[in-house]
Parts: sequence; structure tokens; C-alpha cells
Amino acid sequence: MKHLRRCALALLVALPMRYRSFIGTSHLHQGSRLHMSRRGIASQQGGDVSQWPTRELRLYLEKRKIRHQDCFEKIELVDRVKDAMAKGITGGSASPSPATSATSATGSSPRTPPQESTRRFLHFGELVEIPSLGAEEGVFIFLHGFGDSARGFVSQLPNLLQLPSVRYVLPTAPSLGGMRSWFTQAALGGAAPGSAAVKDSVDYVHYLIRQQISRGVPGKKIFVGGFSQGGSIAVQAALSFPDATLGGVVAASTFLSLGGGRSPVRISEPNRRLKVLGCHGDADGAVPISAGRDLVETLKSQGVPADFKSYRGMGHAYCPEEALDVTSFIRQQLKRSIDPKDLAAMSAKELKALLLENGVSTLGCFEKADLLERASALA
Repeated sequence: MKHLRRCALALLVALPMRYRSFIGTSHLHQGSRLHMSRRGIASQQGGDVSQWPTRELRLYLEKRKIRHQDCFEKIELVDRVKDAMAKGITGGSASPSPATSATSATGSSPRTPPQESTRRFLHFGELVEIPSLGAEEGVFIFLHGFGDSARGFVSQLPNLLQLPSVRYVLPTAPSLGGMRSWFTQAALGGAAPGSAAVKDSVDYVHYLIRQQISRGVPGKKIFVGGFSQGGSIAVQAALSFPDATLGGVVAASTFLSLGGGRSPVRISEPNRRLKVLGCHGDADGAVPISAGRDLVETLKSQGVPADFKSYRGMGHAYCPEEALDVTSFIRQQLKRSIDPKDLAAMSAKELKALLLENGVSTLGCFEKADLLERASALA
């Protein structure tokens, strides 16, 4: 028997490398892969992180209790893993993530979805965030229309609104029926608040709002808006958000119902008096201006302070006049959300930028105290 074993070993060694690979290496690789999946790359201390499979990147972060459900691209996971390695975070020793340690604008802990529930949002498309230029004073979450994506507004929205102190959060709808859509065609009768797709999209917007609150952004400095189909979801999501009072809603060329009727909107107590700005073109051939008016009238009937503005000759699009109205609306609401404590912590440069953005002259202000006194009037 020993003689047979020695012969078999000699034969294997004598085989060309390509045959040895076929016979033995594949089995070895399979065993290593199984071993690796059990241990997880989380236990690795070296190697090129960017070459790790997405699943192993998530396992690494999961083991260290580091939030990763908001990462929709692999590069985001890679950056978060590298950051954890640089900080020397090991399994079970990570500090609480912002999503669980931050408090809401009302002083209570925000209802951050558990990790298991946030996984259902992975089917949504790319999430693009555009940081503010300078000190961040607010956040604008804006939802695109049917068939579009976040990329459709990446350059247009900041250029149109000219709000350098605002961070833009641009989500992308999931693919439904082969097109990017916040809800299905079957729900168009009234954006069917009870439909699964609408609820899924509304919950996703709630999730995005909570992510901003977890960063320390007060609810009153968070705005939600959307164009066309996205505007319908934006209105429903903002008004029903239960955790904190938000800054306002922009409903651009949108509707609550395209089939007539004025079904009531679900409204949470913190946002019962949330300001809503409805904007619509009188030449809109896709969503009639009557649908936009109905949206505003429905909200007014429920006690929501909603305003409606129309634009002559504007179709299912946007125009400079509308951009000015939206900019003015957000600036006005931000004025009411400024905390005097935040003003005191600002530098002279930041105070000057804040005043200019809100249309307040800085002439005659030679000291920081002068700027602070003028800015206090905004609080």
C-alpha cells in the first residue's frame, strides 16, 4: 500500500502544471473559498481592499457594527472599510454609529430603521449628494420625475437655485417595469397612497431624512421636494414624517391624483403645519395645472399652509421664475430655523456669507460683533 501511495505521488508531481491545476488546485481553491466565507474577509489584515467582494466588505463592516446600508456603490464600502482599518476598529468595539447616537431636532432619539429593514432599499438607484459650498445651513432632498435619475439634476439644481449653503441629496428611483419610477403605472390614478410601491418610496425618503438627522442636521433645516412623480412622493413623505418637524416641501409640476378627486393625505403631528410650495406651468401637457391646484387645495383643506404659483407658457419643465420662487421659499424657511447658538459659533466669514445669502447687506459691518448683531435678526 505504501508503495502504491509513493507511485501516485510521483505521478502527480510528474504531471504538467496545467493538469495538476485541473486535478488538485480547483479542489484546494474550493476549500479555501469555503474557509474564507466562514471566516469572512473581516479577519484579514492585509490585501487590496478594493479587490474584496462587495459581500465581504459588508461583512467586515457588519462585524464591527459600522453602518453600511446607506452605501449604494462599492467604492463607498471600500472607503468605509479603509476608514475603519485606519482607526483600528475591531469587531464589537466600534462606537455607536451616528444613526443610533444622534438626536433629532425635538431632542429625542430618531427612529432609525434596523439594519434588517434598510436592506430593502438596496434596489433603489444611485444616491448622489452634493456638499454645500462653505458652512452648511440646510439640506434639500429632491426626487426626480418618471424615467429620470439623480444624475439628471446634479448640475441643474444647484445652478438653478443658487443656494451655496445647502447640501443636495438626490436619490434615484428603483427600476419598475424597465423604467426608473417611484411607483408603478397602476398607481397613477392618485399615486395610490396605499400601494406597495408608493409606501416603499415614502419609507425610503423617511430613511434619507433620518440619515440627515443622524448627521446632526435639525429637522427644520431639511427640505424635501420633487418634480412630477417625484413631487407626489415628496409631499406624502414629508407630511407623514413622524420624527421631527421639517423645513418645507417643494411640489414642482406634480399631483396627488390624475384621475380627479381629492383624497386626504396622511399627516403626522410634527408636520401638521409644514409649509408647502406648489409650482406649475400653465402649458403643462403631461400633468395638467388643475392637478397641481388640486394638490394645494387638498392640503389647505387639511390645515396645511400651502401656496400655489403658476408660470405662463411653462410646460412640463422648469423656468428661471420658478427657480427664484423656490430659492426664496427655502431661504425664508431657513431664516426661521436659525439657532442663536449656531450664530455665535460662526466665523465672521460664515456670518457674512449667511447675511448675503439671505439678502441682508453687510455694509458698515467692520467687526464680527456687527455681523452677529445683524444676523441675530434672522433667528
